[in-house]
Amino acid sequence: MNSEQQKITSLEEPTSLSALNSYIAALEYLAPGAIICTKKEFSLDAVRSTLDRTSVLVPVRRERVCILVRVDETLAMESGLPPAFWRKPVVFRMLEAMHDNLCGRAPIQKWPDAVKSAWALITQHPCQSMSLGEVAGVLKLSPGYLGERLEKILGSTFRSLLRDERVAVAAHQLLTTNLRISEISDQLGGQSLSQFNRNFFAAMGMSPRTYRNRYSARRRAMERRVD
Repeated sequence: MNSEQQKITSLEEPTSLSALNSYIAALEYLAPGAIICTKKEFSLDAVRSTLDRTSVLVPVRRERVCILVRVDETLAMESGLPPAFWRKPVVFRMLEAMHDNLCGRAPIQKWPDAVKSAWALITQHPCQSMSLGEVAGVLKLSPGYLGERLEKILGSTFRSLLRDERVAVAAHQLLTTNLRISEISDQLGGQSLSQFNRNFFAAMGMSPRTYRNRYSARRRAMERRVD
């Protein structure tokens, strides 16, 4: 594999641009196995002319290279929980935010510490009860400022990011346990059953009960084929 096609991951081969490494790691978390990164010849003209929904060309000035970050939608459809690529909206919003923050005249060099802390809290502890105000208080920031920073850097609001993480936890439990839907809801940050049902439908396009009925049988059939 030559250098022009060499895959770059945030863990194995970070670039000198910390913000880019953070974006790649976050995108790989959201769409595991579907983020393709390749080195390209350094060209600011190419960066300015490259923008589509599925890829961003980022200049790394210190290394005099560009990194093309692309979401392979075919691979994304095959990874993660069903339905296929249900995280598409947040992935594409993050790609757009990455373009806005790294490809302009004054690119950021790293994610703000508050954004990194909030992202880690949302993705690592989604079942904890938390609100934007509570997280902002811990970080000694105003809720408005933290919310604006999160949306600017990540492309999505605190509420939508937390909703999706909780839905991912719930979907996994719906497919792998016999817990009642109310029991699953009780584990997710103290939200009511009606709130849980609304949030699940907003993310997945179906109710938790429909989701379990539709996909648990498919999952069992796939597991039997593997065995």
